[in-house]
Amino acid sequence: MVAITIGYLAIAYTYSVQARLFPVPVGWLMLLLLALDLVSRTKTPTGEMLTRLLNPAAEAEGAEPRFPILRQLSAILWVAFFTAALVLIGIMYAVPLYVFGSMRFHGKKSYLTSLIAAVCVTAFTWVLFAFALQVELYPGALFSEY
Repeated sequence: MVAITIGYLAIAYTYSVQARLFPVPVGWLMLLLLALDLVSRTKTPTGEMLTRLLNPAAEAEGAEPRFPILRQLSAILWVAFFTAALVLIGIMYAVPLYVFGSMRFHGKKSYLTSLIAAVCVTAFTWVLFAFALQVELYPGALFSEY
């Protein structure tokens, strides 16, 4: 992951100044998070302190896994569904479906909480990209003209 992030940063620095305003900070943030992750996985006092500080729910040595493999697989499938939905139906339809479905069926939240979160995240996404950044959001393969 470190090598991929370094490659990402190297490519991002070849962009124009305007085009690299977003990818370069993301790349550096990713390197910082990877460094924290690598140090937290060591059995040093610093690593153990970082684990307790950044992940208070960290498992004790030899404890049973907190989430069974099927639950982990379910989480991965939700992300795969979201990715497919982004490609097929676009951002503005995929985001509310993912947020609502993930919260309701994977997170076991109420219908109302899931609906409110989906509406808020979708509205935020629309306002941020359409108004603040003035970026046209990807409409999806099924709804695009290309």
